[in-house]
Amino acid sequence: MKTILIATDFSAAADNAADYALELAKYFDTKLILLNAYPLPAANYDTGLPTEIITAIHKSSEDSLSGLKERLSKNGGAGLTIECLSVMGGTLDVIEEECKKMAVDVVVMGIVGEAGKIKENIIGSTSLRAARHLEIPLFIIPDSVKYKRIHKLSFACDMNHTEESTTVYTAKYFAKIFDAELEVISIENPEEERSIEKAASIEFVEEKLEHVNHKTFLLADKDAALGLGDHYANYPTDVIILNPKKHNIFQTLFGTSVTKKLIFHSKTPLLVIH
Repeated sequence: MKTILIATDFSAAADNAADYALELAKYFDTKLILLNAYPLPAANYDTGLPTEIITAIHKSSEDSLSGLKERLSKNGGAGLTIECLSVMGGTLDVIEEECKKMAVDVVVMGIVGEAGKIKENIIGSTSLRAARHLEIPLFIIPDSVKYKRIHKLSFACDMNHTEESTTVYTAKYFAKIFDAELEVISIENPEEERSIEKAASIEFVEEKLEHVNHKTFLLADKDAALGLGDHYANYPTDVIILNPKKHNIFQTLFGTSVTKKLIFHSKTPLLVIH
């Protein structure tokens, strides 16, 4: 891992995520990129937007990035490299474009909700939209989370044609670079018979993780959210790995208030992979 990008809007949650990313950068000895994407303000159709206003917005963004860089540098040590990018445009578009240009390995974002109501408005947050669309691995850091050494990763998936994606390999990669234990969790409805396809997926995962320090939990619960809640209450983890496109457990995690409370009140970062 060589480059970590922090997408920030200078909110308290974003500052907290930046602190988390700083510790990741120190652990891996990587470069940090601070990115602020700011939208073009609405303008009158006839008169447009004065150049002075655009310039002032850009300068404000640059000044705030400079302040954040200074704060992180004080805690990062002399060898830490930090670059700043202030770019006008939609947040996701800018992140995607800069990730391609800068060969970014991981993006880190805080959870920012409307009017600061982070937990109540999580579904509509920029971070969650990024999780659904951004192809680069994405750390989502809840506002109250402080970095601690990652010893355990939990990959929550539904074992549905898992062999058709690269997610197992990605989860394996992160387990190796963190030198962490990896657990794989799948929840089944006890009233449904396990399909041949699902059995094949389970066998595939076990084969690919044969030489990785891992455990597999096949849980039986009609309510996946409650099943996950019970599991994490008994077996806490440092990071929960999710894949929103291939595993519908992502919708389970963010579709129920029970699991929202589980994740954000138990101070568990998310790592979204594709």
